[in-house]
Amino acid sequence: MRPKLVAIALVGLLSVMPAWAKKGEAKFKSMEVRHFSRVEGVEIPPEFPDFLYAAVREELEKSGLFKEMTGENEVVDPADAPQSFILDGSILEYGKGSVAKAVIIGFGVGRRSLRIKLTVHRRSDNQTVLDEELKVRSPAQWKPAVLAKSVAKKIAGEIKRGLK
Repeated sequence: MRPKLVAIALVGLLSVMPAWAKKGEAKFKSMEVRHFSRVEGVEIPPEFPDFLYAAVREELEKSGLFKEMTGENEVVDPADAPQSFILDGSILEYGKGSVAKAVIIGFGVGRRSLRIKLTVHRRSDNQTVLDEELKVRSPAQWKPAVLAKSVAKKIAGEIKRGLK
C-alpha cells in the first residue's frame, strides 16, 4: 500500500513541476538602456557608467519583463514601438564615503552614496511612463562594479513596479 502512495505522489509531483519551471511570458517587446549621463561636477570613477550600463541590462534581462534588450539607438519595428521602452538616466550626486570612518566609527558612518534619476519613455510616442529619483547607500569598501550591480538591482525593481 505504501509504495503505491509514494508512486502516486511522485507522478503527481512530476506532472505539476513543468508548470513551476515555466517562466512567465514577457509583458513588453523591448527595452533600450542608454548610458547614464553625469551631471556637471559629479566625480565618479570613469569606469562606473559602463559598469552600470552592463549591470542594468543584465538585471532587466533577468526580470523577464521584456522579450529583448536592444542596443543604444537601435531601430525597432514600428509595430512593436508601443510595447517598447527607452531607459534614460543621469547620475545626480556621488559621495565617495570614507573607509576610515566606516571602520573606526561604524553605524553606517562613512557610507558611499549615489543619487540617480531614471526616466522610462514609451518608444512610440515618447510618453514618460516612469520618472523616479533613487538614492542608494553602500559600504565605502565596495568596488565600482559591485556598487553598479547593487544600483542596477534597485533600478530593475523600480521599473518592474512602475510598468505593472
